[in-house]
Amino acid sequence: MKYKHHNKIFNVPDNYSIPKAILDILFHIADGVAPFSSPYQYFIKKRRYQMTGSPEAANWRYNRAIKYLEMREHIRLVKKKDKIFLKLTKKGKLQALLDKIKYDRVPEDPWDGKWRIAIWDIPESSSKARDRIRYFLRHLGFQRLQLSVFIRPHPIPRTAVDYLKESGLIKFIRFLRVDQVDDEHKLLKYYNLQKYKNRHS
Repeated sequence: MKYKHHNKIFNVPDNYSIPKAILDILFHIADGVAPFSSPYQYFIKKRRYQMTGSPEAANWRYNRAIKYLEMREHIRLVKKKDKIFLKLTKKGKLQALLDKIKYDRVPEDPWDGKWRIAIWDIPESSSKARDRIRYFLRHLGFQRLQLSVFIRPHPIPRTAVDYLKESGLIKFIRFLRVDQVDDEHKLLKYYNLQKYKNRHS
């Protein structure tokens, strides 16, 4: 779904949930720390969150979302001077960045005819890192060319680079921009780009 507010378009998926909104709000707060009720107050006031099609942010739903995020180690509850604060963890920040890649997408510019290729090399001992980087590339809309070579037609968004830096995966991956890929007609069809280019004829 697309919602326009103050001349800015937000692309928010139908499954944009209260937990995702909480992570998003904490991500944009300095140091990722806020009083317990602050995200709730922000959620019910801001048009972006009111119009997502999510269930109404009742107190019980908010409290359940907090417990869910705490269980997943995306946030921590911190007590300071008899007050409870929510703190975004590193794991939560990474999830918020992944979510932003998905729901903060803006309409792509017309294709420039170039392909973006991601190549990566991770030691066999780091199987979790390999799984994370595959998931990230799929999440970003890349298609696999070879075992550790993925491709997409559009530039890499800033949020994706931030995720790679924050996660430490950036040391394993490199991006290339190329003019041509052999036998690319399948890619053109997959990304619906035949109108821009038809090199296979």
